Amino acid sequence: MNDAVTHFEPQWTFGAVPEGVDPVALALETGVSEDDATSMIEAAWVQVETFTGRTYRDMTSGRVIIKVHSPITWVWPRYPFPEELTVECLANGTWMPWQDTYIAGLGMIELEPSSLYRLSHAATTPGATAGPHVRQAVWNLAAYQIIQNPLRREFRSQSAGDSSLTREDLKGVMYGSGAGALLSGEVHI
Repeated sequence: MNDAVTHFEPQWTFGAVPEGVDPVALALETGVSEDDATSMIEAAWVQVETFTGRTYRDMTSGRVIIKVHSPITWVWPRYPFPEELTVECLANGTWMPWQDTYIAGLGMIELEPSSLYRLSHAATTPGATAGPHVRQAVWNLAAYQIIQNPLRREFRSQSAGDSSLTREDLKGVMYGSGAGALLSGEVHI
């Protein structure tokens, strides 16, 4: 997160995980139930998205409440960026429209200090295309975590929700599973 940001509260709603990672084959390979394999595949997609900075699931809605202490050009934290954002500023206890230009192709907007902003989109933003190497990385990551037992080592402090994970937190499991090498070209900064 940028040093100019003093408050950041995201809320995302996503569609289904992309097709192409077979939970039945993963369950047979790792010796777990199909439900456990499906759950681990879903978790692996979230971790891959956090690691790469790309969203492979469709984002059906998103909202960020943010406050900055100095003027910044802020970038929407999920790529691909939404085509349109509704930008509002809190004034006298009411959310008022903020008149600034959002550059959709770059996901950028100018924010001024000492104001609380609410940025949101309601139109579905399609997820990035997940190539075969991304699906293989999800497979590797899910299999590695099932076999290695995620209660040990890397995930002692993981909490519910993807906002608690950072790219740095995930490096150990990404490189241990081989997913990091498969995803190296996908990282969006």
